[in-house]
Formats: sequence, C-alpha cells, structure tokens
Amino acid sequence: MGRYVYVILTRTLTRSGKVIRKISGNDYNHASLALDKDLNEIYSFARFHYQNPIVGGFVRENVETLSLGREETVPVKIFRIPITFKQYQKLQQNIEYFKKNEKQYMYNLLDLLLFTTGISFPIRDSYICTEFVSTILKESEIKKDKLKDQRITPSKMIKAFQKYEYYTGSLQDYVETVEHEEFKSDYLNRENIFLVIGKSIKQIGKLLYRKMT
Repeated sequence: MGRYVYVILTRTLTRSGKVIRKISGNDYNHASLALDKDLNEIYSFARFHYQNPIVGGFVRENVETLSLGREETVPVKIFRIPITFKQYQKLQQNIEYFKKNEKQYMYNLLDLLLFTTGISFPIRDSYICTEFVSTILKESEIKKDKLKDQRITPSKMIKAFQKYEYYTGSLQDYVETVEHEEFKSDYLNRENIFLVIGKSIKQIGKLLYRKMT
C-alpha cells in the first residue's frame, strides 16, 4: 500500500485572504499539509482565532477552521505526493517536533505583509503557511528540489506539484467523500476586542524582538 502526503491550497473566506489574493494575483492564499486523504491531520501556520489575523503560530486545522464555520463554498486544490516509508517517518517526526514545541513558534505576520513585494523578512522560529509547508517537505526529504525558492507562493506550489494534482473543487464536497472527523476548537469563539488588541500588540513586539536578537 502506497504512502502519500497531501499539500492543500485553500481560497479562504477571510478578509485578509481576499486582500492577499487580489494583490498577489494568486488563486489561493493559504497552504496546509495533511498526513491522510481524509484530512483528519491538517497542519499549517495560521491565526489562532478568526477575529485576529495577527496572533498565530503552528495550528491543526479542519473544515470548520478553513471555512469559518460557514456553508459558503471554500475552493481548494489538493496534491497527493507519493513518499517512501523513510520519508513518512521523517515527516511524522518533524510534525511531532512542532507539536511538542508549538509554544516557541509564531506566525510571521511581518513576513506576510512583505510577501507580495518579494522581500523576505525571516524571523527566528516564525513562519507563514507556505514557508512552513515547504520547510517540512524539505526537512523530510520530500521533493526538496522543487521548492528551492525562498519566497514560495501558492502559484509556485501549483507549478511544482502539478503532476500530483489529486482534487480541485469545493472543500465541503471533498470531505463528504472521505471519513473526515471534526474536533473541538475555540477558533470561532468571540473574544473581547480589547483582548484582541492587547494580544496583537504583544505578538508584534515579540516578532520584532526576535528579529533584533
């Protein structure tokens, strides 16, 4: 039985996602990595809460977080990449490392803001979604030759993995064909606006501190 890793590109419903697509010219704005075709283990770097696009880090995703709990169609493109048992083991080890050390990692908002300019703004232990996916694939020795460019965009991922295209269409329609299971998340719970602002300021401060040290 073959083993695969799944790269998921999503056209999210968030306002920031729509702005990124418009400015960058990409059809998709978010990238994730799934360890199974049922999409029960989806990982990426993104916001922790839908109200706050600034505060984020390593996250586990599902249909609810990617669709904001709405019935509105969420377009996705999924690539199924064949891997060896050794690569699968490395992939699992790398994901487990992020899980165990998730508190040290941050979502690199500052890099995202410069994304469309082509300028890279690397910060220690901080990623944006496309950078996380490409990094995991490289460190797991999976198609590392396809992602040499530091500034990886969804469009470049489509070009790199086009022969592995597995599904294009609605995320909701896809999960109806597999055994996808939701898990409890506070992603959609409302937060006090002052708490959101406070967390945002703190996050930006931490990012700048890491950049300077």
